[in-house]
Amino acid sequence: MAPSTILVNDANGLRIPRVGLGTWKARPNEVRDAVRDALGAGYAHVDCAAAYANESEVGEALREAFERGDAKREDVFVTSKLWNDRRRPRDVREALMTTLNDLGVGYLDLYLIHWPVAWKRGTVLQPDAEASIAECWSELERCVADGLVRHIGVSNFNEAQLAALCDDPRTKIQPACNQIESHPLWSNDSLVKYSQSKGLTVTAYSPLAQGGELFENEILVGLAKKYGVTPAQVVLRWNVQRDVVVIPKSTSAKRIASNADLFGFELSDEDMDAMKVLDVMKSCATAPWSEFAPVASRNRFLRPLGRAISWLPFKFIAMDVQRMGRSGFISLRAPWK
Repeated sequence: MAPSTILVNDANGLRIPRVGLGTWKARPNEVRDAVRDALGAGYAHVDCAAAYANESEVGEALREAFERGDAKREDVFVTSKLWNDRRRPRDVREALMTTLNDLGVGYLDLYLIHWPVAWKRGTVLQPDAEASIAECWSELERCVADGLVRHIGVSNFNEAQLAALCDDPRTKIQPACNQIESHPLWSNDSLVKYSQSKGLTVTAYSPLAQGGELFENEILVGLAKKYGVTPAQVVLRWNVQRDVVVIPKSTSAKRIASNADLFGFELSDEDMDAMKVLDVMKSCATAPWSEFAPVASRNRFLRPLGRAISWLPFKFIAMDVQRMGRSGFISLRAPWK
């Protein structure tokens, strides 16, 4: 892979391809082909998560590519994320080992805390008062020491949450990355700059803002025509020029190839500035546990409501997010324990 397509972080030694394949919301039986197509198109970066419920399919595609000699493990950057109910040390390592087994790899290049929350095991929105991000991070550091993970980082951490982790005297390994939502409809610019100022690489999920009306915007259409590219390529290139890694999701072989073809043109400073008017703080990630500004007001109501509604069911059942779509996803609890 050409040097220009690799983002190098001198603060922590992280070398990550600027473009990766996102697998969020990739439907069953589609993600396998998407990974195959991406590797065939020259991708060397696949972004996964336990909560996406498709890591075993991603693993099938990776194993096939490695066995055929189409790619080598050391040449493919693999990221995954630790779900919200795995914050206690024992649960952290167990979750990591499940992910490694599903992906069919011996180590991860990057492992992220998916959200800055701690839930009771097998629940959603039920706080675990006996778990903490600091305790979880210490176990992730041990996973690095044991060779199971090359780099560790976070996702969806705001400035205060990042500062709490980075400045904690117990933190021995500084987070290498903060994966956050960022696209022209919500640049998240202050958090991007803050994360970078703390020495973290920033990765943007939903970098295309799910397309749709954005791609019909007259500014983007005009820029696409000017540079002889697609509106999607303009949007992705905009983030690349901010030194932000992008992980667009697609299951179309044509779009997968197009999304990586970003290094034959460069947006001018004037055109980068022109795109600022598109920022209307519109979030595509509407999880009720998010504390980010575009959805914070709504979630201040939804979060306690969801917690109250789900409290009683979770006295009787447990959900294993890493078994989603497989046997064992839902199990019965003994409520008297």
